[in-house]
Amino acid sequence: MEKLLDLAKIPEPFEEGSVQIWLDSNRADFVLKAHFDENIPGGSKGNDFIDETVNFISEIAPLTKYKKIIDLGCGPGLYSQSLAARGYDVVGVDFNEKSIEYAVHEAQKKGLIIDYRIEDMTNIEIEQEFDLALLIYEIYSVFNPENRKKILSNIHRGLKSGGLVLLDVLSENSYEKFEQNFMWGLTRKDNPFSDKKHLSLFASIKYPDHVTLSKNVLVFGDGELVNYHYWNQHFTIESLEKEVNDAGFTLEKIYADVNGGEYQAEGESFAAVLKKK
Repeated sequence: MEKLLDLAKIPEPFEEGSVQIWLDSNRADFVLKAHFDENIPGGSKGNDFIDETVNFISEIAPLTKYKKIIDLGCGPGLYSQSLAARGYDVVGVDFNEKSIEYAVHEAQKKGLIIDYRIEDMTNIEIEQEFDLALLIYEIYSVFNPENRKKILSNIHRGLKSGGLVLLDVLSENSYEKFEQNFMWGLTRKDNPFSDKKHLSLFASIKYPDHVTLSKNVLVFGDGELVNYHYWNQHFTIESLEKEVNDAGFTLEKIYADVNGGEYQAEGESFAAVLKKK
């Protein structure tokens, strides 16, 4: 009971849970499934959106000048595959082993040559190898300030002079619309986290400085306790620009999303193209 009470407390900003869901072997199937379901938070967009995004990438980074791409947080390789099929030389990086295994299998099945790596983008070692880095699905927003600095530093070191970054983040509008909530209850039969009966405690919490938390505690009958923390940093254009400038990038242009749509001030996220100084 003491452990449960400890897990259920309100954590400090960006305090880690007992396990990261992306690295939880018991939830590996759920994480992989999420990449193919738009209705699951954090899930991939549909095929049409992916095609639009790859078309946009080919416009801002034509193959003749930007041949080598690193796809950070590539998951099962949906974008990496499409880019490789266009002729780009792609490296896909993710620290979820099951997603990389799926990506490798799909690339082999389709006859695509893609260099997939199981690595953590906060400590990846790359050196002036790439023309373009992708950091999409609002991945940048989930990291704490220290790790965001590490990621931008790693990308900056890994890009050639004048290299580009395409990333997207949650906006201050999504922070304003974020609703605080506390819920608990026994699981439904179709619960995505586990087919084992368990008690679920959920909290959505707003913090100062545009930080939010979605917190899940799963309590199983055999005594197993699992605690997931899903943090998000929400940005204004100005706050994002300051972070990337400090890391050695210029903010070239803002878009509504990574498919190149026109920026909407009321949007709950936005995308940015950065350039290495």
